Amino acid sequence: MLDREVRFSWPAGVAFAALCFLLSYPGRLNGDSLFSLMATTKPGLTNNWHSATLQWLWSLPGPVLGQPAGALAIQAVLFGIFAGFLPRLPRDLRGRAALAGEVLLRVALAGATGYIGKDAVILTALLIAVQVLRRLSQARLGAGGSVLLGLVTALFLLTKAPNFLVVVVALALVLPFFIQSRRAYLALIAIALVVGALAVPLNRAVDSVIFKARDLHPDKQLVLFDVAGISARTGQNLFADVPGWPTTALKPPAACYVPYMWDSFAEWAPCGGYATAYDRFDGALKRRWVEAIAAHPIAYAQHRLLYIDYLLESRDHATWGLDGQSINDASNAKAMDEMRRGIAAVKPNRPIALWHPSFATEPMRWLERALFKFPKVQWVGLIICLAVLLFGWTRRHDGIRLGAILAAALGLGNFAMLAVFGVADPARYMVPTVGLAYLALLALLAPPLVGNRFERR
Repeated sequence: MLDREVRFSWPAGVAFAALCFLLSYPGRLNGDSLFSLMATTKPGLTNNWHSATLQWLWSLPGPVLGQPAGALAIQAVLFGIFAGFLPRLPRDLRGRAALAGEVLLRVALAGATGYIGKDAVILTALLIAVQVLRRLSQARLGAGGSVLLGLVTALFLLTKAPNFLVVVVALALVLPFFIQSRRAYLALIAIALVVGALAVPLNRAVDSVIFKARDLHPDKQLVLFDVAGISARTGQNLFADVPGWPTTALKPPAACYVPYMWDSFAEWAPCGGYATAYDRFDGALKRRWVEAIAAHPIAYAQHRLLYIDYLLESRDHATWGLDGQSINDASNAKAMDEMRRGIAAVKPNRPIALWHPSFATEPMRWLERALFKFPKVQWVGLIICLAVLLFGWTRRHDGIRLGAILAAALGLGNFAMLAVFGVADPARYMVPTVGLAYLALLALLAPPLVGNRFERR
């Protein structure tokens, strides 16, 4: 292993968490995040459309700090844990460049933490996992490190069930660096796929048994999107083969289908009858989904490739930062006019505080504009992850940079998960890939530590 040495500093982690919290207090909410916080305010509102685990976690500090400050505190703690892993770097030009890159990453995270959402949690869980595993490659993990790795893994999988595919793809890309036997490799990937897929029923069980969440059939997004996409390409109404399906009462799927988002079939959309009817046919439609993919693999591939094209062409990067729409932004007239009813629904139980610009707002806004001024930046993250893996493979006989190949593999895993399970194309879903690509580059840039000395080449 040629990774740089990383150590964890509690003072650094606590200080960074406090900084993230103070810079963005009380935090900024999008629609999904507000919905998640609302679900924790009244008995019977908790449901599984969004992660019940994340809803519960965000709600823990709520009675003391209020909301969204409670959710912001949880997110700031996660960023603080990542920032507490400090690299040991030499005081030469290469070391100073790596240090400047590390500082820039933390500054960007401090600005982004005001955006409260599952995307930020997913990104942070992956960043922490990379740092913990790098530390494991250098020294034995103590009890604290093992618990931390277990918790962030559980949080990652329970935040979004399809995330298991990120781990499986990352393993498939990293294992060839360490395993030469093809049979052992295939066996390990098969085991990982089977075990990882158990995250889906585990997610449902945790939601229903532990959190008593109502089942809103969140899988309907994927099933409706894929079956409609295959129907549009084959010229067949594949929904009509499901016994009892209200075919005559609904528009043909080809008339409703758009290749970049499932929302045209949602309850509030012109073809909302699909989502409304879905719940009664959940099991039958899932079987039809599998059958449709197996019977029409080319049409399915065309549908998914077109979705990937939209995902990589998306230009909505501003939704991640301060220029994006925030429901509780006191300075956003559109949010005040259109979205305040959701906040009002929470007030009788737990008020949602409005966010106001602070002394740090303009510097952070400038940084975000600098980072995202180039359109389609998600392409850059994808290309960097591929390049880092290829470079690491060509240099594997000289030593392996675990931090680089692991971060790049997870970044590609995030893209692969979206390619298979994605139902909407916002560029913010690719932010984990972009962040991990940057971390992979930092791992390549920093001089490796061999024994007690930095290696110079």
